[in-house]
Amino acid sequence: MSVPSVAIRSAACLLSLFLVQASAEEAAEPFSYPTGLLDAPATLTEPAGAYARLGKPVVKLHTSRLSEVADLTDAVRLREGHGSFRRDTLCLAGTENGRPLMLWLIATDSDRVTEAQLQWAPEGRLPEFCRRLPDDKLPIRLGQIGLGMTKTDIDELVGPASHEDAAGWRYWFCQRFLRNDRDLQELELNWLAVRFDLAGRAVQAFISTVVNL
Repeated sequence: MSVPSVAIRSAACLLSLFLVQASAEEAAEPFSYPTGLLDAPATLTEPAGAYARLGKPVVKLHTSRLSEVADLTDAVRLREGHGSFRRDTLCLAGTENGRPLMLWLIATDSDRVTEAQLQWAPEGRLPEFCRRLPDDKLPIRLGQIGLGMTKTDIDELVGPASHEDAAGWRYWFCQRFLRNDRDLQELELNWLAVRFDLAGRAVQAFISTVVNL
């Protein structure tokens, strides 16, 4: 069953509603999503990015509470907005092959994690509020994806992308209908997106899920 493109566009607007534009050099808040995700067709029947992994612990989108992750990592939760416009975030820091990176976990209009973003720390600098993870909570992955992986690495893990744009982003997009605890039908939209540099290695990634539009 397909969903009208207007519904997908509405979902994308919901995903990015609370994301303020920030330069890659600052990285003091989550980055804004690329517009190319609006062009990705739903080619997957199972999500390619439904969780983030901190070593062994798993953070499941729309299941794990941001407060639980904060307790697990001793990270500081940040809040902006109120009511239906509320967004809570926390920043975690780790390394990949000795290079520092940042993971943003985001709960938009919910107490559960709805999005995760991964990027290299710009010029190796991390915001003071970004919690450094111990070695037992590394590596950081979005689904099976980590920074520094090649396109071939990622295609072998999650299959061909649904779409690729001119900015270097590749998208894996899934839509499916599920039954919730009350036996009501829900529409779930899930994106995994990875941006590659000119050398063909992953430098940014995000996963995001919207349920029940």
